[in-house]
Amino acid sequence: MNEDIKLFLKEFDKPIKGCGTFCFMSRGKEFQQDAINELTVLKQKVISLKENAIKNKDEDSANCALSLENIIDAMINELMMWIALKEDDPNKAWDYLIEAQSNARTALQAHYIAIDLNMEKYTDKLYLLEKLLFPPQIFFSPGFIIMESKCSICGKEYGECEHIVGKAYMGQMCNRIITKTYLKEVSAVEEPANKHARILTFTDNGVTRNYMTWKIIDGQKENNKDNT
Repeated sequence: MNEDIKLFLKEFDKPIKGCGTFCFMSRGKEFQQDAINELTVLKQKVISLKENAIKNKDEDSANCALSLENIIDAMINELMMWIALKEDDPNKAWDYLIEAQSNARTALQAHYIAIDLNMEKYTDKLYLLEKLLFPPQIFFSPGFIIMESKCSICGKEYGECEHIVGKAYMGQMCNRIITKTYLKEVSAVEEPANKHARILTFTDNGVTRNYMTWKIIDGQKENNKDNT
């Protein structure tokens, strides 16, 4: 990695640990928001470093910056999760947590610096929070046949180029962009690829509830009043 990235790493640890102080339910919401603001400034610095590395065709430094960017995003999303829980919005909190988990995985895939910064331990923490803070969810998983897809790095038909999904190339993660597919089925599963795809509401004995909170949907409450 280049000297600019090395210098950034020397100042990276302190704000990350400082903001980590507020990644708890009991911490004041105003401190958590301040931490988000501080991390957002830090993120802009690392994005600038990534852009410079890409300009100089320094792939190792660009991938390192990408990893650091995702570490910052993971912490921002965790802090947003705690704030959403305090604001009685567990559905939004869930989405923030799942995004934090995704950021942590990407950080580990992008560059070995994430291992040096103990992101494996942080990833374990995020999955533990999922189990402790939220009720078990019911997820959906589509089963489909991919007919056409493109590589996000070069735009070629995926499989006809040298790029591999989940690997970083010059500061960018390779993804498979599906352009044409045939849907066969949708199944309920316990461990999906996408944890955003889940049951939001359910109806039992004529009553519709929010699956996360168990609260009766507002319109349903009005209908129940009319029937009494």
